[in-house]
Amino acid sequence: MISELKSLIEEHFGVFKCVEIGNENNCKEVSFKHSVGLLKDCSDLPKVGDIPDFYHAFGSLTLYHDEVSGDSAVYIANPKQWPELHNYFSDWVGDLDEDEKEELVPEWVDTCIVIGEIPATGNYLLVPTTGEKTGHVYLFEHDGFEFIELASNIEAYIHRMLNLDSHMLTQIASHMRFIEKDNYNQWWIKELRDNKGNLVKTNDD
Repeated sequence: MISELKSLIEEHFGVFKCVEIGNENNCKEVSFKHSVGLLKDCSDLPKVGDIPDFYHAFGSLTLYHDEVSGDSAVYIANPKQWPELHNYFSDWVGDLDEDEKEELVPEWVDTCIVIGEIPATGNYLLVPTTGEKTGHVYLFEHDGFEFIELASNIEAYIHRMLNLDSHMLTQIASHMRFIEKDNYNQWWIKELRDNKGNLVKTNDD
């Protein structure tokens, strides 16, 4: 249930144990939590998958947020931001010719919703609104031009993100650097420890 999910999100926090890139003897801990945006007008939401239920509980959602650097792992946007995100996503597919589109781009892309992004990567979260995958959550990864199915709906995707495995944590580590205002050192996540007793390590060997 979405209401139970909201409680799980609000109660979940922890730390990333990190090493400095280029100097692994230098270590630090970065605290994370999740940030729930204020509720907005939900009257015009598309009846696609669990989008209406999700946005009646969340105005937006930022996962694994570090307040000091501003880095986060995932941003699920307020619906008013969808058109802007869709424009950014469209820039990646707009220059393809018809043969390339047929080869690389799923049929549902023309009518999909771009609900969020992986911050600072140019990768976006898409939800098809037509076809057998309606309501599912996909990652568009521009490096390789892949459309990767992540979950059957938004709720399932968030549950997956709250219970990271080593592969998923490594993906997060690849774009979070925790650069502070007056310190440009970049950091690599070695492990995650949370208040549920989870310990997850990155695959960095």
